[in-house]
Amino acid sequence: MLGTVKVYIGGNLNWLILLLLLGVATVTSLTSTQSSLKELLSTRLSILKHYKWMLAGWVLFIAGIFIAALMNDGTGLYTVVKYLLFVIVLLSLLLISPLTPALLEKALNVSLIVSLLPLLVFAVLRQTDYLLVLGDGRMGWLASWPGVIWKAGAYAWPFIAWRCLKNTSWRNLLLAFCAILIMALDGSRTSMLWMALVWCALAVVALFAKIPGRGIKGHIVLLLITLFSFTVLQPTLVGWVWGKYDPLIVELMTEKKDVNEPASNDTSESNDSTAEIIMDNLGDTVKKALSTPKEDATADRLIKGDNTTRLEMIQAGWHKAVVTFPWGGGFGATRVADNDVTSVIHMTYVQLLADEGVLSFIGYLLIILAPLCAGLKFVFAARETFIERFELMLAPLSALALFTMMGCFHPLSNELTEWGIVLVAMTLVMTHVTHRK
Repeated sequence: MLGTVKVYIGGNLNWLILLLLLGVATVTSLTSTQSSLKELLSTRLSILKHYKWMLAGWVLFIAGIFIAALMNDGTGLYTVVKYLLFVIVLLSLLLISPLTPALLEKALNVSLIVSLLPLLVFAVLRQTDYLLVLGDGRMGWLASWPGVIWKAGAYAWPFIAWRCLKNTSWRNLLLAFCAILIMALDGSRTSMLWMALVWCALAVVALFAKIPGRGIKGHIVLLLITLFSFTVLQPTLVGWVWGKYDPLIVELMTEKKDVNEPASNDTSESNDSTAEIIMDNLGDTVKKALSTPKEDATADRLIKGDNTTRLEMIQAGWHKAVVTFPWGGGFGATRVADNDVTSVIHMTYVQLLADEGVLSFIGYLLIILAPLCAGLKFVFAARETFIERFELMLAPLSALALFTMMGCFHPLSNELTEWGIVLVAMTLVMTHVTHRK
């Protein structure tokens, strides 16, 4: 939710709100126990001794970014501070008690509903022309930031789908509907791949767990919900983004531009205020958004999606990785033209090699894979406890797995709202795996 609000309140204020909330939760948790502060800190932080590889990963990752910045005139040096704050957040989460997988599931369910409601409300306002200009409809709406909103559904999808396979109650089906719909509305191909992979994996687990009917009823209902969301609701809501006044808005903007262009000269351009320049740029952006074909739906992106830019990014990233080996070119230094703007490499692992160097690449893998492997080892430790542990750790482990997979198709993030769920998932693995042998 705050990840969306950040667009309007700014990144710095967003960080401040999140850190203040975390600080209050940490202090409250520490002061609510009967033990002494020293004893409490010693007990809860002792968990870290079981995750030395992950801690080493953080050291290598941050050191790699720092060295890359020093080798490239300070490029991306500010990022070191952000990742150091991530370590502080992780330590703070270890001090908060009780932090359980069930609490993470509830939080993800709430974020799912909170993220979806603005989409539906604003779609209705758009269709009724109470709101004239809202977004282009390709990947969500401006109320829930394009290309990001799908994660609200993707993180919640594994445990929601599992519940539906076990029990097709109205509550479980409603949550499944929300998760599927929000991924459909965004149109992210990563979310579609994730949904399919998770579905197949859960089907295998359902067979192993000997769920009555092997969850066939749940599969059928989920399939119907998916088909309805993608073939009926998604095209309808995307179509609603087009209001009846859109052609008139485009025409007026075109006329305004045609009138202003002949009279423009170097002198007049220099006299334009900053506000006028911003409004002109905004007008061009809105015009381009409104002229986007409304047939640009999820199905079109999945079947006809252009991967040329992504391939160019990977090629450019690999070339930069070879040229700047082993230290990298600095955080966010490697960029490729993408729809009239420059964008960082949309492949975390290549981006790490190109921009942050080998040290950060190795460190990042240790940060993600150490808790993920520890959690999987815990789940598969014994056949008789497999289902119990699988259900307990499904939310945190699936969050880590999704974050790992996203690295294949998306750039490295340095935002707390992006890492928040992942850090909580790491904390849950650390606290539960070490105490439940």
